[in-house]
Amino acid sequence: MVLQFPPWRHQSYLALVRDWFFPNHTKQDVFSATVSDSSQDMRQRAIDKVNLWMFKAGQLPPAMEATASLTEALLHDEARRCSSATFISESAMQSIYAMAFARFVNAFVDRDVARSHIAGMAKEDSAVESEEEVTTVSGKGESSMYAHAATIGMPQKFVDIRHQVSHGDIPGVPLLKKMTEQALEWLWERWWVKHASGNPERALRELEERQRVSREARELANGTSAVPFEDGPSSGTSQHVLMEGGLDAASSVAAGATSRKRKSTVIEDT
Repeated sequence: MVLQFPPWRHQSYLALVRDWFFPNHTKQDVFSATVSDSSQDMRQRAIDKVNLWMFKAGQLPPAMEATASLTEALLHDEARRCSSATFISESAMQSIYAMAFARFVNAFVDRDVARSHIAGMAKEDSAVESEEEVTTVSGKGESSMYAHAATIGMPQKFVDIRHQVSHGDIPGVPLLKKMTEQALEWLWERWWVKHASGNPERALRELEERQRVSREARELANGTSAVPFEDGPSSGTSQHVLMEGGLDAASSVAAGATSRKRKSTVIEDT
């Protein structure tokens, strides 16, 4: 699927989201510490960005949508394991994984949508001469999901899991988690490496600049730039200068008063 008008500004933004989704594959030297510390988990931000692009464009390549939904399932599971305040039961987590995984498989191998994605996901671009080409898997049938999965290089076990979910025989959370992680690796190799091959440095610089402008605008709106008594080393200096100025002014007033008193005394004596 090729978007005529992509919702991202340029390829650098797509590469940035790629690195947020897949920190294990990220080259650490392209990150700017002021925007994206490599120690931070940016996956939720990547999900939010994909959702924003979906809102703007109306549709996105299924690989992007699947990456977001599968990653979100993993984040729910990680939060559930790390915090007792997250009220997600085992069965609820099972359903979250199952729904995300079934949607992922359906987006690529369902007969109604498979042909539109073959050209973009085929194992070798040169092997696809027309949208009618379908690889036959022995014993599975030419129009089956297994045939379409073979065409795009999707492991058969992904389709097996999808069928189990569809028939109500949902696997346990450990297996679903493992399959979700493998599905994300497959998406990385089959789509992200191929379609998001840019460098995120330009996007990082632009994000940094927008954050700086936004921060300065907030400071001006709050009046913080005009307040001399802020905490920190500079505030003590400002207070000292103002106090000295106040003392000088008081001395001048006192001197003026003394001078006027002397003049008044001279006039009276005269």
